[in-house]
Amino acid sequence: MTDSFEPSQSDDMLPAERRDRIIEWFVAHQVASTQDLAKWLGASISTIRRDLDYLASQGIVRRTHGGAVRVRRNTTSEPLASEAQSIAVEEKRAIAAVAAGLLLPGQSVMLDTRTTLHHAAYAIADLTIPLTIVTNDVHAASVLANRAHIKLLVPGGICRDGAYVLLGESGIRMVQELRCDHLFLGAQAVDLECVSDTSLELVQLQKAMIDAALETTLLLDSSRFGSRAIYRTAPIERLRRIITDEGLPVEERERYASVVPELLVAPFPDGSADDR
Repeated sequence: MTDSFEPSQSDDMLPAERRDRIIEWFVAHQVASTQDLAKWLGASISTIRRDLDYLASQGIVRRTHGGAVRVRRNTTSEPLASEAQSIAVEEKRAIAAVAAGLLLPGQSVMLDTRTTLHHAAYAIADLTIPLTIVTNDVHAASVLANRAHIKLLVPGGICRDGAYVLLGESGIRMVQELRCDHLFLGAQAVDLECVSDTSLELVQLQKAMIDAALETTLLLDSSRFGSRAIYRTAPIERLRRIITDEGLPVEERERYASVVPELLVAPFPDGSADDR
């Protein structure tokens, strides 16, 4: 918790007042855990869970494994890499495990940037099958470097401020010369029309990666669905599949399954979307 939010003692706080305080938190922050909110508000974990479930039903937040994240319908900005690392961690790990399970020996895979792809890099590093990996993400590259089963290609560029990705014309030109089996794509947002992001330079690289891949799989936690960022990466029809987590409501799963050939929902490690 930050210094600007002092703990409250709210045993007798009305539900509407307590929910207003929770909304106040999400105005200033992207993510919250049930434990932190309970401590801040002086309420029980079960009470906070009910409040978050209510706010999720109103479309204000989206529940995650252990808390919630703010729903962003439209955005021109994104969380810093340090902040993103703490958002929906269990969901991202589950998504990464499903993605790694798709790979076959001898295939070539491009890895986009963002923390979900960092988890994918760890999952791929744990495999033993021979693979060729192409990535412009320096964190993913560091995870995969010097692995006996991995041939690693890093197209290069200039490191984007506040992130791990290398961007620029040199990297795009190299990607344009490649033909890979898979692209594991990240994004800031997706809706039923398109995948979108907040950096024009990043989107230009992503478009080159999509063109260079036989099939594209979007790896995206459920908090990013139903929103749109400023730059259009690709129409949703360019995706072969989407892998997300159990936090995506069933009715939303049905909508996205109608516009992509394959929608995979990664289970939480304990087999439940609850945070108990």
